[in-house]
Amino acid sequence: MFVGISCGGEYWGREAFHRVEEAGFDGLFTGEHILFHRPVWDAVTMCTAVACATERITIGAAATIAPLRHPTLLAKEFCGVDRISHGRLVLALGVGGDYPKEFEAMGIPLEQRAARTSETLEIVRRYFSGKRFSYRGRVFELEDVWLDPPPERPGGPPLWVAGRREPTLKRAALLGDGFLPYMVTPTSFARLWRAVRDHAEAAKRELTDSYAVGVYVYVSCGEDGRETRRRGDEHLAWRYSEPRFIGDLAGKYAVSGTPEECAGQIREFAEAGATHVILSPIRAEAEAPTETIDLLGEALLPLLR
Repeated sequence: MFVGISCGGEYWGREAFHRVEEAGFDGLFTGEHILFHRPVWDAVTMCTAVACATERITIGAAATIAPLRHPTLLAKEFCGVDRISHGRLVLALGVGGDYPKEFEAMGIPLEQRAARTSETLEIVRRYFSGKRFSYRGRVFELEDVWLDPPPERPGGPPLWVAGRREPTLKRAALLGDGFLPYMVTPTSFARLWRAVRDHAEAAKRELTDSYAVGVYVYVSCGEDGRETRRRGDEHLAWRYSEPRFIGDLAGKYAVSGTPEECAGQIREFAEAGATHVILSPIRAEAEAPTETIDLLGEALLPLLR
């Protein structure tokens, strides 16, 4: 199983980013928001910083909000990141919409986000091909365009589709090189992955062995299982400004407990079909990112190998 870590759009610093690689993880990812109720960096800046702080591991956006950028700019920016990282980039694209204010601030109609995301996936893939092309869609029209310089690797970075709603499942099946849901349980993840496969089968698209079956998991890990569970729920309530995480959703969406308990919960996702897991650590209040990375690398990662 591929095991990565996400900094969640928080700038941990060069030392911590490098520590993720040294600890033996397979990848380092970031999320993003343009506006949000808490501090979040944008994915292009963060992926560039991660590319410069690491040498071997996969780096990526998990996820960037596709409809908030014009696909030409998105392709150009992330092509640069791919070249800086020498072909180590994975680009997961999500539809967004959970914070409408950022759509308003970017001048993007919220009701266009699904169409913009689908067309962005198609356009970015064409840009990454290195060929000149034209495009006619519901939202975007491009005439005789190209990307120069092209991405580091032929065909460009893999495009994962992030999210968990029905249109996302179809997008992942028809347009993605991978699927990355979040805020799921092993049971709901298995159901979503089955739906992706069904959509692909109906479209007669073969999902090859290289297709990444991912899951984004919040992890609160430590020796005191009760404390980690409390911390996990309180963090999600703050992160999403949603008090239900300490109410009827308590204990549902954060993997928490001792390293052994967390490993057991993560293995349930693997048993449900996940080939890639991205861990988003929930730190204790006074714990530095490097301490959390060391804890997960030394106590949890070996249990997942």
